[in-house]
Amino acid sequence: MTEGKHYLPWPGADDRIVVEEMLRDPRSGQWYECCEFVKKLVQSQAKNIPQDHWDDLVQDAMIRVDKFLPTFKYQCALRTSLFGIVRSCIIDAYRKLLRTGQFIVPLDDPHDDIEHEGDAFTAHTPGTVEDKCITNDELKDALAALQEYVSTHANSKRNRRILDMVIFKGQSLEEAAREVGCSAPVAGYVVRSAQRYVRERMQDKR
Repeated sequence: MTEGKHYLPWPGADDRIVVEEMLRDPRSGQWYECCEFVKKLVQSQAKNIPQDHWDDLVQDAMIRVDKFLPTFKYQCALRTSLFGIVRSCIIDAYRKLLRTGQFIVPLDDPHDDIEHEGDAFTAHTPGTVEDKCITNDELKDALAALQEYVSTHANSKRNRRILDMVIFKGQSLEEAAREVGCSAPVAGYVVRSAQRYVRERMQDKR
C-alpha cells in the first residue's frame, strides 16, 4: 500500500471498475471479495435467523447479486445496493421460517435497555420432534398475543407498522420512527409494551 494513502474497504473508490470486472470475468477475485462482504452483512444483520441458515442466505444473496449487476445504474453506492439485497434476503428467510413454524420467538428480559431492541425476538431452532411441537404452539400463542395487543391498544395501525419493522424486519427504532412519523422513544415504548403484553399472556398459559 502506498504510504500516505488511506485504505478503502471493498469495493474501493470506484464501483464502476469493480462491477465491470465482475461482469467481464466470472472468475475475477472481485466475486470472492463481494461474497466476503455479503457474509459480513449476513453475520451482522441476520440476528433473527438461526446461524445454520446463514450459508443459504449468502448463497441466495449472491444469486441475486449476479442477476442485479447487469442492471446496476450507479445511482447509489454498490455497497448500499448489496446491503439492500441482503436485507431483502433476510426478510424473505424470516417470513419463510415464521410461516413454517421452524423456530420460536422468545421474549427478552424486561430490564434490558431500549437500545437493545434488536435482541428482543431471537430465533432458536428446536431439536427434537417434541420440541418442534411445543415451539409451534408457543409461536402461535405469541403471535396471537401480539395481534391482540395491536388490536386492543390505541394507534393500532402505527403500532403494527412499528412492530413489523422492528421485530420482523430487524430495523432499528430510529428507522421505524422515521417511517411512521414518531420519535424513537415512542417506537421503543411500543416495542417494550408489546413485549410485556406478550410475555404476560404467555405466562398466563403456563
